[in-house]
Amino acid sequence: MTITSTPTTLPTAFVALDFTEYIVGRFSHDPAVAERAAHAMTLARRAGMPVFHVVPESMVDDIHPLLAPIDDEPVLSKTTIGAFATTGLHDLLQRAGVRQIVIAGVATSGTVLSTSRWAFDVGYQVVVCSDACDDPEPEAHAALVDAAVFPRSWIGLWRTADVRPTAEIAVLQAGESGGTRAQPFETPFTQGGTSG
Repeated sequence: MTITSTPTTLPTAFVALDFTEYIVGRFSHDPAVAERAAHAMTLARRAGMPVFHVVPESMVDDIHPLLAPIDDEPVLSKTTIGAFATTGLHDLLQRAGVRQIVIAGVATSGTVLSTSRWAFDVGYQVVVCSDACDDPEPEAHAALVDAAVFPRSWIGLWRTADVRPTAEIAVLQAGESGGTRAQPFETPFTQGGTSG
């Protein structure tokens, strides 16, 4: 079965996951991920997206300075791996009318994977900034963001999310180009896969 999708501009939010100095320093293969994520966050702000910061409960005072919240951006503390189960993130997104989330985070195999799958399961369209995510294991990161690594596996984020480098995410470019439409969201079914 093939489900076709048409280009739409959806109300979108940017979600920064676990960008604390401790986590970036110990659970990213490349600490420069913070700079790349900060760039993606800047683009999201320019595009007028609400930004949400989600960090472990014990680290709310350790947010990486490059990704520090501004104005009234919410900082949500969590006690689980993903961003939804122990925070009010879903309620905040629903109240804001958000239907699509753009995710950046550390680690790809932890909070990014858990949050992305939960978001997809409850009906959000999910976009993952592949270059604004990192993992202590580069091979794990590659397996999750690159469809060529395990093309038949269901482990990849690309099965449930639109995974692209920041520069290719149209909705993030709206602030610089005067407004562009979001790229059509591709589910596993629009990529030619099957549901089983």
